Amino acid sequence: MPQRSFIFILLSCFAFAACDKDEPVGAVPSISFPIDVSHLENEENAIFEFPLVLNVSTNRDVTVTYEVKSMTAIAGEDFIATSGTLIFPQGTASGTIEVEIIIDDFIEKDEQFRVVLTGSSNGVIAGGLQEAIGTIRNDDTVIQVTSEGYEASDSYPGRKLVWSDEFETNQINPQHWTYDLGASGWGNQELQNYTSSAENSYVADGNLMIVAKENGSQYTSARLKSIDLQEFQYGRIDVRAVLPFGQGIWPAIWMLGANFPNSGWPACGEIDIMELIGSSPSNVHGTVHFGNSYAQHQHTGGSRYLGGGQTFADEFHVFSVDWNESGITWLVDDQPFYSVDSNVTGNQNYPFDNPFFFILNVAVGGQWPGYPNATTSFPQYMAVDYVRVYQ
Repeated sequence: MPQRSFIFILLSCFAFAACDKDEPVGAVPSISFPIDVSHLENEENAIFEFPLVLNVSTNRDVTVTYEVKSMTAIAGEDFIATSGTLIFPQGTASGTIEVEIIIDDFIEKDEQFRVVLTGSSNGVIAGGLQEAIGTIRNDDTVIQVTSEGYEASDSYPGRKLVWSDEFETNQINPQHWTYDLGASGWGNQELQNYTSSAENSYVADGNLMIVAKENGSQYTSARLKSIDLQEFQYGRIDVRAVLPFGQGIWPAIWMLGANFPNSGWPACGEIDIMELIGSSPSNVHGTVHFGNSYAQHQHTGGSRYLGGGQTFADEFHVFSVDWNESGITWLVDDQPFYSVDSNVTGNQNYPFDNPFFFILNVAVGGQWPGYPNATTSFPQYMAVDYVRVYQ
């Protein structure tokens, strides 16, 4: 071989080696998400940015395809569904995938979605699968209430509507409701302080909202009553409501005898139209309490269970009693589930032939429901669409 040709070939080899000094022939970068992303749901965080990195930079463009998928966050409701391609230009080792969040004002649980890498060119997806979780952390103040659920009849044969509160004004009607106040434990070792604050009870979008809130280790809620305002003896009573849920949460729709201030409990009688223990959100209870004295207190009742994984927090249901001289029947969505007759009290006084008043409340903690724990989320609410009395 001529000497000049040998030198040219040798120099060419050195030049080629020098060009590929940072990236050996055949080296392929690995693509991965270094972190998950979590932000409060507000305008400042309307775009979630997911960093994506290569383990080495290259002298070639690297592309990766991705798709954003629903988890508890739903595409079209909580974020904009998207997919696409991200390009790492030669010499770079990082990029960003952006996901637009849909901002609302409604109180809801923290929600998650995932960004999944679906393919690549000039690079490999680390481990064969890479995804990052996006967590939308709730910081909202407006409670979103479903409009779905059971619709009761607005009339019954042989009866007429004698009173109702449809909660269609912009405030709680003082001619219908007043408040129980305080944090006395209410005979059940409950934790909440009942207030008349608009933070705990108000009317919105045609519903009475009773809201239990947490502030550190303290709880507030509301307990409305119609004593000396709206009292009734006998009738078909319908209350349409969505109920709260969670360990230690105790909503109730109930009645006490109007003679309670003089006779005391349980001599006045108690009719529990609906009670729910928050740790069992598919089951409601209907009960009567009675007794000539506290020491002679007795109670009896039944329950109604929703099957198919449904809960009473999912949508509206109508909780009813049909109460007359002969006894009381409990119903959910017009389906009877328990009855007592006028002999229920045995040899004790029968108090259920007198006027009664309504009580609507959400308690926190107590001997029956137990107490909130790490699984209990706040705020919790009961939304009441209406209270109606037919006679």
